[in-house]
Amino acid sequence: MILVKKVVLALCFFLVGLTGMLGQKTSISTAKPWAYWWWMGSAVTEEGIRQNLKDYASAGLGGLHIIPIYGVKGNEQNNIPFMSPLWKERLAFTIAEARKLGMGIDLTMGTGWPFGGKEVSLEDAAKKFQVKLINGQYQLEILPTMQKVKRAAPGGEGLVLDHFNTKALRHYLAPFQATFSGTQYPLRALYNDSYEVYGANWTNNFLEEFQQRRGYDLAKHLDVLAKTETNSSTEQRIWGDYNATIADLCRDAFTATWNDACKKMGKITRNEAHGSPGNMLDLYALSDIPETEYFGTKAFGIPFFRRDPDFEVSRFGTPDPLVIKFATSSANTTGKKLVSSETATWLANHFKVSLSQVKPIVDESFTSGINHIFYHGIPYSPPQDTYPGWLFYASTNFNQQSHFWNEFHWLNSYVTRCQELLQTASADNEVLLYFPIHDIWHDTGGKEHVHLLSVHANAQELLFSNSFGKLAKLLQQNGVGFDYISDLQITKAHVNTKGQIISEGGLAYKTIIIPQTAYLPFETLQALQRLQQKRAKIIFAEGLPQHIAGFLDWEKKELALKAFTQDKATIPLEKLPEVLAKNGVRNEVLPQLGISFIRKTNANGTLYFISNFDQKFQHGNIMLKTNAQAVELFDAVNNRKGFVPFKRIDANTISINIKLLAGQSLFIQTFKQAHQGAKWIDSNLPAQQTLVIDGPWQVDFLEGQPFRPASYSTQKLESWTSRGDSTNGYFTGTARYSNTFKWTKKAQNQPIWLNLGNVRESATVKINGKIIGTAWCLPFRLAVPSEILKTENTIEIDVKNLSANRMRYIDKQSHNWKKFHDINIVDIQYKALEPAQWQPEPSGLLSPVVLEIE
Repeated sequence: MILVKKVVLALCFFLVGLTGMLGQKTSISTAKPWAYWWWMGSAVTEEGIRQNLKDYASAGLGGLHIIPIYGVKGNEQNNIPFMSPLWKERLAFTIAEARKLGMGIDLTMGTGWPFGGKEVSLEDAAKKFQVKLINGQYQLEILPTMQKVKRAAPGGEGLVLDHFNTKALRHYLAPFQATFSGTQYPLRALYNDSYEVYGANWTNNFLEEFQQRRGYDLAKHLDVLAKTETNSSTEQRIWGDYNATIADLCRDAFTATWNDACKKMGKITRNEAHGSPGNMLDLYALSDIPETEYFGTKAFGIPFFRRDPDFEVSRFGTPDPLVIKFATSSANTTGKKLVSSETATWLANHFKVSLSQVKPIVDESFTSGINHIFYHGIPYSPPQDTYPGWLFYASTNFNQQSHFWNEFHWLNSYVTRCQELLQTASADNEVLLYFPIHDIWHDTGGKEHVHLLSVHANAQELLFSNSFGKLAKLLQQNGVGFDYISDLQITKAHVNTKGQIISEGGLAYKTIIIPQTAYLPFETLQALQRLQQKRAKIIFAEGLPQHIAGFLDWEKKELALKAFTQDKATIPLEKLPEVLAKNGVRNEVLPQLGISFIRKTNANGTLYFISNFDQKFQHGNIMLKTNAQAVELFDAVNNRKGFVPFKRIDANTISINIKLLAGQSLFIQTFKQAHQGAKWIDSNLPAQQTLVIDGPWQVDFLEGQPFRPASYSTQKLESWTSRGDSTNGYFTGTARYSNTFKWTKKAQNQPIWLNLGNVRESATVKINGKIIGTAWCLPFRLAVPSEILKTENTIEIDVKNLSANRMRYIDKQSHNWKKFHDINIVDIQYKALEPAQWQPEPSGLLSPVVLEIE
């Protein structure tokens, strides 16, 4: 039987491979959201894989990214060693089953993170240096860091790879190339996680590489390498060269080599470049799909939005669109169609994440340029395993055991509609902002000697506490479309006959801004000279570059810098918007209204995606810097669209009247040619009439765990956990709120909305026995068809809450659900997770229910 299965499987993959060679396209969707899929101990079965994939496909996922990690206690006998014959058989089965469902599969090239494992020898392992003064002589000592792979799966344990050594990487790649070079495993992409290689700052041939790349012998300057602080310009320059060489090796020896190897295997690449000592812009640019990370949460100004109080801003920082822009900029400047994001990592504590918390971060990712969402994530859990199943240590959990699983498809449908539009449009940015990373590199980097630019608090300080940061924020606040550009990317740019700067990927920009810069590479200076000679518009903001980066021949090179800058004017920060406007750069007014946006172009004209994260704007006129002959709005949450009238302000500016409540988002499609279609049915005015549905409300608990509370009647809507019965504080499930109301108001072609206010956490509503919809995101409002309303009406609202309350009870009874190797299960502060100590999470309808006529 086993032999027959293998023959059938091999035949399936032969046919899949043949289809690919004939050029026929698969139905794999990148518009649908994908998710990280952790294989715990790789203890996956064919039955479990098949059922899980069916569930995920039914929920609206387009693909999964397999990451083998540590296993489950007591289940060791079912673990499957990484890359073993059985593991490969399970992988092949997974890909085949996914293909049947129209889903794609990506794979981490290793287990856990970063790259490493049992095949990595001491010779190929990550290394660090130290310089000692012995008998008056500085001596260099090279040591392995001895870092092990984090969260490794069985069979993947071992030392972390030397990421600066091509030879070491090729040794590591060999078994993957032997396995994945054919058509037997038609993965879509291979993946490299965020760097997280700690203490590594050297490689075996570093001195040779340094000599070749920087032009002098670093061994003669060991006294400088012995320091943790710089005391002179010479020392700063040598450290600048050291860090530039580390970055070169991170780019050439590792990222480029890995990317090329994957392409030879017939796979595309996804790469999280952040966290590394290289230039993120250059590393992101090498991959087919640059990937950033949305880690944690922030305090959006949306009514009833909540931020987990345990999230440590001082430790992790606040998610920032300007950080996300590093990945999206590289995608734009190099012409990449897709740019992805690890989304909802540690959004809130386990069992406490709601879909209403997920949507705003998805929207902010979209306005930052992301168009390929990867949820973080889904732990594989055997269908027969008891609740809460298998869990990954980091929240958020998007699998079948999640309290929002039955509502998950609403979010996925929304993301799919958005990404269908975003992926078929191109960036419409007009400004390039130079990222002066050499200013960071001309420093020792402290005890670690390298600068790891992650997406968290420490990196944000390094990235933005300078002229570059001030300029990025100014451009953002003034509604200017812009991308970051690196030194290497500047050298690859050229100028067209219109004086526009053309990036490597072919996008045209009107100007490049150079912030106040301490150290400019000589190659960048030469590129700027070349661009200027071709009539490119170069703006120096706040100050001119002061020095040439690096040590070799710096005096001679600085003469060229002074010659170039001697006739250059600098623009003060406050004058920059005016100067940009004179150069024809558009500045959208949306940010001044508190509205985040991204502007793109497509075959029809200009496409805007806008989102309101605050209460500054609710309704009114907005101006758009585009030439339009027609304007259509699209509400992707409710899948509604319609044309709206517009007023032309000038040849390149229009005004439209919209309603955009806090938490809402809209697409605005402007057309280059006249278009007609259905009209937008919503009024863009505040509610003209309202009806509060007063109590008493009957509350009945329909289904849930660990036991159903007793029904009750209440005049005031408040959390059911506040009732006298303490067992209410343990219940997770569905409660039905029933009521009747009179309707005597007249609505003549006016939209009617049911405003549910503060819902914990989602609500499906019936009026007179007809479902009008499910409210799953903020604001919790549903359209009410006027024809279903009568003089006497019944309303039923089925509300589902978080699973945190159920876990309070489970954890008080037993800790057996905490059964995972390695880190086991922790809270958002990386402390032991103790749900038994939690207070009940508010649940149900917490504010008045109101009917609104616009």
